[in-house]
This record gives sequence, C-alpha cells and structure tokens, in this order.
Amino acid sequence: MKKIICIGECSLNLVVDASGKPLGSLPGGRIANAASILGRDGLKVLMASEACADSIGDIIVGNLSASGVDVTSVDRFTEGRTPLNVFVTDPGNPQPKLIRYEAYPEEAFDIIWPRIDEGDIIVFGGYYSIDRRMRPRMQRLLAHAAERKAVMVYLPGFLPQQEPRITRVMPQILENLEMAHVVVTRNRDLELIFGVKLPDACYHDHIDFYCRSLVNIDDTCRRISYYTGKEVSSVDIPERICRTLMWNSGALAGLTAAIFERNLSADVFDAPDAQTREALLGAAAKSAMSAAESLTEAWQFIE
Repeated sequence: MKKIICIGECSLNLVVDASGKPLGSLPGGRIANAASILGRDGLKVLMASEACADSIGDIIVGNLSASGVDVTSVDRFTEGRTPLNVFVTDPGNPQPKLIRYEAYPEEAFDIIWPRIDEGDIIVFGGYYSIDRRMRPRMQRLLAHAAERKAVMVYLPGFLPQQEPRITRVMPQILENLEMAHVVVTRNRDLELIFGVKLPDACYHDHIDFYCRSLVNIDDTCRRISYYTGKEVSSVDIPERICRTLMWNSGALAGLTAAIFERNLSADVFDAPDAQTREALLGAAAKSAMSAAESLTEAWQFIE
C-alpha cells in the first residue's frame, strides 16, 4: 500500500517569557509535526527518526503514535538526550531568542528501514539530511528510495546554530537538491543557504538547475508560491496564520497529502501544469490555516 515516509528530527519546543517563566511546549520539527497532521488526517504515515529513551523522547514519540503515525522506525537511543529548543519571548522583540540543547550519541540513525515502494512519498530534510553523523546511513536510504521511484520532497532549511559555516555542508545540500522532485523552503532558508532573500531569484540562480519544482513558504509576504521553469503560481495567507508555530508544518502536510491523494508520480514535477500547481498550493494553504487555527494560546503565536 502506498505510504508517506517522513525522515526528520524529533524535538520539543519550550516557550518561556523574558523572566524564564514557562508558558507552554509543543513537539518540534516541521517534518515530525507534518507527520502528526497527516496521521490525524487518516493517511498512512511512517516516521523515520531517533529520540532518546528519556521523558522528552516519550512525549514526542507518544504524540506521533497517538496521531496515528507508525513509529517502528524511530530509534530510541540511550546515550544522550532528545533535543530541546527553548524560545525566550520578549514583548519588545517580535522574534524570540532561540536556545538549543541536544546530546546525540556518535552512532546515529540505527533504525529499522521501512519498505519503500514505487509511488511512496519521502519527505526529508533539515539538518538530519546533511549532518556528518546521519549522512552515510541517510544517503543509502535516500538512494534506495530514488531507485524505487518514490516521490522525493526535500526541506533544505535548518537552524543556523546547528551549522554556522554553510560551506561545510553545501555539497550535501546540492546532492539532496539533485535527488529531490519537490523542494520546500522558507525565505530565511534561502538567505541562510544561498545568501538570497528573493525566492524567484534564488530559484532561477540556485535551484532550477537541480530541481524544477520549488514551493516557497513566505511569512514576510504572507504567501506560498510554486516555481517551475518560467511559471509561478501563488496563494496568499492571512497574517495571523503566519505568526504561529505550526503553519509551516501545516503547509508541508497539505502539500504532501495532495501529492498522495492525487497519486502524482515523480515525473509530474518536471513540468507541472497550472491546475496541478494550484491544487497543491490550495491544499497547502488550507492545511496551514487549519493547523494554525488549532492553536489557541497567546504563546503559540511567536513567529
């Protein structure tokens, strides 16, 4: 049976105010959160990841499992800690300060490899897909998925705290771009990786050579855009949606679900027509708004 395989980090986001008072927490990681949304929507989803056998790991993996996600390919390591992202809010600064705590073991990604069939959708990216710990095993899994004619959706973005020198990991990013059928970015990803703020310029100068389909999630212009060749389609997003912790994951889940439900094959993304682009963007926007509107607490609106 066709399925969605999500490969990314499991973490916990903790939000505190300027005095250090905890305001609340949510599972972190765009890919993991997208997997939870897809699972709750009743799609067949498997998460390939790792989490420590600690209390935070229990929370994250428990959330995935409760959402209907298959977690048999989540490695529960014992030497280390599940990553914790602490967001420190400040009323005078719209962008919270992010402090990250992690302790991964040297050996990584010792998972039960999922079966991959033609037509499966592989969602991968973040620092997981370029980290020297992860890369050897990850690369073998991705190469196998490509051979099996899976649809590959790549998210190149990651926290700048994880790798301040982009030149160290650019070769791995380019390899991932070449393997991908759809690339999903945010404006800050484009600036961090390519030094370019404008998504259309970045697509034509840096991405089009490797992958013909780019979906960019833009919180500054409140828009999701699909670039392919010389064509571009866009859908606007309400401002309140773009300030939440979950809208990026919602957009990714909606895009992935639309690929799954429309049974799109990998070759479609070489030159998707306007109808296909608009259907994918519409699904991404609808899911982003649904994910954002599920949040009701003030501390959940920090982006």
